Amino acid sequence: MNKTAPNIIIFTCNWDGLSSIEAASQAGYCYPSSVKMVRVSCLSRIHRGLIIKAFELGADGVMLLGCEPGNCHFETDAGLIEQEYENARSLLKLLGLREERLILAHIPQGDGYGFMTQLTCFITELEQMRPALPVRA
Repeated sequence: MNKTAPNIIIFTCNWDGLSSIEAASQAGYCYPSSVKMVRVSCLSRIHRGLIIKAFELGADGVMLLGCEPGNCHFETDAGLIEQEYENARSLLKLLGLREERLILAHIPQGDGYGFMTQLTCFITELEQMRPALPVRA
């Protein structure tokens, strides 16, 4: 049987998050084609509705990839994304989904190896959680 990789949506900030993805690519790291990136100016622009919508549209997991605390280019309070992250995890639990399907990762600028380490661990965890989420009819 052909094992397919989990569908993952990564909401990434335009700065440190994206630079770590680009560094991983330049270093020759590869990740499954089932991993999709959504670039946003800052993770503080993401709200729980967008996160839940990603699951509704078939994501097995969602990663929020942002700047290290205190390093936001918009000087936005890091507490904003932390609060939305916790609210979204509570909603997942309420909906009967494992809250581990949503992770928040703060990666230093240009850390391709760190990004790939986080992503690889997340993929492994999601594969162990299979079967995939129920598809909305």
